[in-house]
Amino acid sequence: MIVRIDFAGVQRPRTIRASTRRTPGVILLAEPGPRLPFRDSSVDELFLGRTVMLRGDIAETLDECWRVSKPGALVHLTLPHASSTVAVSRDARPRPLLTVNTFNAYDHRFKSPDDPSPAMFTVERARLRLAGRRDGDVGLALARGPFARFIEKLANGSRGSQYRFERWFAHWFGGFEEFDIVLGVMKPEPRPTDAGITVNEAASNPATAARV
Repeated sequence: MIVRIDFAGVQRPRTIRASTRRTPGVILLAEPGPRLPFRDSSVDELFLGRTVMLRGDIAETLDECWRVSKPGALVHLTLPHASSTVAVSRDARPRPLLTVNTFNAYDHRFKSPDDPSPAMFTVERARLRLAGRRDGDVGLALARGPFARFIEKLANGSRGSQYRFERWFAHWFGGFEEFDIVLGVMKPEPRPTDAGITVNEAASNPATAARV
């Protein structure tokens, strides 16, 4: 069975709606943070959207997303971009200073051997955006017009161009306000045993392990 969990408040087919408040359509009461109410390797797709923008424990939240996700699962996030003073300062609560390049730290090719976290992700998709979601803000016309679309097309042409724009060019136009990112979960596939159960299941259940 495919398990897809949505914390972002978007109506999606065949997806379990989750929220911290009981509102129409919400099936699961849960917080998108370090204590998700799911078993290890049980979720196929997580939609977090902007729900973690103000969390001070994003690293722990990502570790938890990795724990509950199956190998190859997808985690969808929208985050404030560190290059924009508007994005990181328009709320009195501190916001994380993140870029697409931040997530290289979770790639097995770049991950530090001293990192105590087992979480590993690949960046499946990413998109830098000059303007985030701010309803009724007429000052965003330029940041959403033809010039903005041209800059975003250049910046999002490849992972290399995203890196160059993040590192060298973002300050020329006030920075990117938000970025969307889809992370692919990297973890070993459960190995079957002769008894028809997996090694992971046996390790988590001593009574089962004794029968293998």
